[in-house]
Amino acid sequence: MQIPITTKENNLIIKGVRKIATEGEKVSYHRREREAGSFRRIISLPTRVDADKVTGVCRNGVLTVTLPKAAELKPRKIEVAST
Repeated sequence: MQIPITTKENNLIIKGVRKIATEGEKVSYHRREREAGSFRRIISLPTRVDADKVTGVCRNGVLTVTLPKAAELKPRKIEVAST
């Protein structure tokens, strides 16, 4: 299963397609909680991310996306010279 993940400006965009597994001819449902079809989610991010280092892993139906902050936004230590 491929789930395309993109970042654009301060947004994370996740797209995908859900498919219904065939379960046989004699199976019937009164109601299904999860339908099939395509989906797209746009999540606003609070800060800029390093788009080259974004990773995603889908394991046991759980999508984990790692979004490292952009280098210029990380705090850095500044040496202060004493006189």
